Amino acid sequence: MDCPKCGTWNPDDKRVCWRCQAEMPKPVEKKKTAPRIFLGMPLWAWVLLGVMAILWISTQCLGPALVGGG
Repeated sequence: MDCPKCGTWNPDDKRVCWRCQAEMPKPVEKKKTAPRIFLGMPLWAWVLLGVMAILWISTQCLGPALVGGG
């Protein structure tokens, strides 16, 4: 974080500038974003469920052909 008075870089945990002794502004806390929810489940769970469904359907349709049964 840069000092508002002299422009010197200071670590984020410092309350006073090491060069000019000016008080540093308090760091702004970032708000955590809530996970995206769709029909009661997080979005990543729906994506995983979709990938698993596609893999299951493809093994049911292509499995016998790959083994030699169809």
